[in-house]
This record gives sequence, C-alpha cells and structure tokens, in this order.
Amino acid sequence: MERKFLVFEAGGRAGLSAELFFLARRKKEDGATLVMADMDAYFQKCPAAPGVVRLGEDKALEMIASDPSSLSVFPADELARQGKKAVFDLASKNPFTAVEPWFFHKHEMNLRLAEITKGCRVRIPETFYLDDVFMRPDTMSAGSHGVAPLRNTCITRRIDIAREYVVDIDWTLDNPRIFAREVRIKNGYDKYLRFVPQGSSFALACEEFVRAMRASEPLLATGVFHIQLIENAEGEIYFVEYSKRISGTSSVNLFRGYNPFDSFAGVETPVRLGGAVREDEWYRFEDLMLNLHTAIQ
Repeated sequence: MERKFLVFEAGGRAGLSAELFFLARRKKEDGATLVMADMDAYFQKCPAAPGVVRLGEDKALEMIASDPSSLSVFPADELARQGKKAVFDLASKNPFTAVEPWFFHKHEMNLRLAEITKGCRVRIPETFYLDDVFMRPDTMSAGSHGVAPLRNTCITRRIDIAREYVVDIDWTLDNPRIFAREVRIKNGYDKYLRFVPQGSSFALACEEFVRAMRASEPLLATGVFHIQLIENAEGEIYFVEYSKRISGTSSVNLFRGYNPFDSFAGVETPVRLGGAVREDEWYRFEDLMLNLHTAIQ
C-alpha cells in the first residue's frame, strides 16, 4: 500500500522543512508521497518535486474521509489539528504525532511543567491566567486612560532576554536526541543561528528537562517536538513554549543527523557537519539553505 504523509498549512517555513526532510530521507524507494495541503491557491499552483503533491486543504480532508488507512499526519503544523477533528483523530492514532487538547493551552502547560520539571535547570516563568477582565495602570491613570480589556489571556512574568533558543527533540527510540540552536529573530523568523554543541551544558540541561517531561507525561515527549527557551544575562534558562511538531527552520538540522522521516522509518540520517558548516558558529539561515540544497542532491 502506498503511504501518504499529510502536511497541513504547508505554505510556511515548517512546510518547507517538511519537504526538505522528505526529499533527503534515506528510504526513497518506499514509494511514499508527501501531500502538501494549504488553503492558498497560489501555493497549490507551484511546481513540486517527484513524490510531492500540492493541493487544497479541502481535498486533503476528503482523502482522510475516503482512505484514512494509507495516511499519516506529518507533524509540521499543529494549529490545524485544533480546528479539524478529522486531522486530530488521524494524528492521535500514532504516538509519534498524537496530542492532547491541553497541549494547546499555555497556562495549563506551564502549570503542569512547573510541577513535573521541578528542580531542573530549565525553569518555568511565573504564570497567571485571566479571563474577561480589564487591565489598567496602577498609578497615573484616570477614567479610561490606559485601560485595556483582556480575554483568554495567559500572562507570564517578564524575563530579561540575553539569548534565545529553539531546541528540536527526536525521541522515537530509547533516548532523546537534542538538537539545540541559538537564534536571532527578525520579522518572526530565525534570521541567524548557531548550532549549540550536543554535549554542551545547555544541551544537557535540555535533556534533563525533556526526561522529566517524559517521566510524568509520556505522550508529551514522544516522537518529534520542539521547545523554545530563553536565557538571561545570569545564565538562567527559562521555558517559553512547547510544540509537538518540527520547528519551522528545523531542516537546518539535517547537517547534524536529524530527519523525522528517517526516524519514523527506523533508519539513521547521515551527519553532514564539517567543511562549510560547523557547530558553535553563526550562520545566516539563507546560507544554510544554499548549502543544504547541495548536500541533499
């Protein structure tokens, strides 16, 4: 039976990473197809590589309804799972992609992580939840000056950020594999990045954190997922966000032996570090994409 992997909201950077992972996978003779679904009609018109299909989300949902047994959701996007029960149900059949509703609630996530990761080097910021309230300055305010309504709001104590990190984790086998990178963000995307050495103190702190997650909430730390962390000037590390999916720019980790398609198939991804790309050096994301295009040919 031909296997089809579905990627939703495929027109963004996570879709690009999914496509690069698919084209670089080791077992290319398996006849698999990558179905890239997006509501943008122009994305659907763009040419695609062999084995890659671009179509509308409505067509992808029809595929789920007619032949779910041949389909797997590839975790490039999780937002679509919240509003589309068919996608959520299909993803939940595989522990590598299965999610629970509370994974999408930042307040509950922080409260649970604060309890189950107590004592870890990675800390959870103090977190509050407010629903349908008004915020106003404590001083120098009169009437409606400075007043703003807040609904369904998760509030965390501000941390003075010195460094930001994205950490991709692959826990499909017995032990987690940690792929951390420090990032400089511009217009919402990683513009510059530095591969954090896998044996570093920071990487070990990340491993300690995800092992604590796994011990109490196995589904939370199973498969491929990523966390966003920040560090202050004193070297204290704080949790920002968790997503059970690949990060948007995770394809850069192909240089370090990370490819979820290989992990799901039980094969290893070759490490391509050396030469033009090294750990602990800064790179522009676009330059890594140029090198990656050459590396996977």
